[in-house]
Amino acid sequence: MYSSLVRELFERLPHDGDLAPGPGALVHGEAMALDRGAWVRFDARIEDGRIVDCAFRAWGCPHTLAAAALVAGRMHGQGIDGEAAFDARRLAAELDAPPEKLGRLLVVEDALFGMLARALALQLP
Repeated sequence: MYSSLVRELFERLPHDGDLAPGPGALVHGEAMALDRGAWVRFDARIEDGRIVDCAFRAWGCPHTLAAAALVAGRMHGQGIDGEAAFDARRLAAELDAPPEKLGRLLVVEDALFGMLARALALQLP
């Protein structure tokens, strides 16, 4: 059984795909747990320390894909310092995911944090 939010996001998969060409630096973060059947990659365009565009690619269950779509959409306009960082437990609560899905949502979290770390590395002198 999936929550209405999971069903909505899974059916539309907003922000799924590749980023269109444009200005700014491109960064990505990727994580996987093949034993859990999950792989997630976030791509972001960074300008002036902010995420101006974010997209994802993912493989996994509806909860994994819905979480990646939710995170990618919410990252638009956010600072790369992690001010809007999401964690797997908050995602699980928002998506009404059962406890056994937490490992898959940790993959989403890891991919996000990997992307933010690469973005921060661009800002170092």
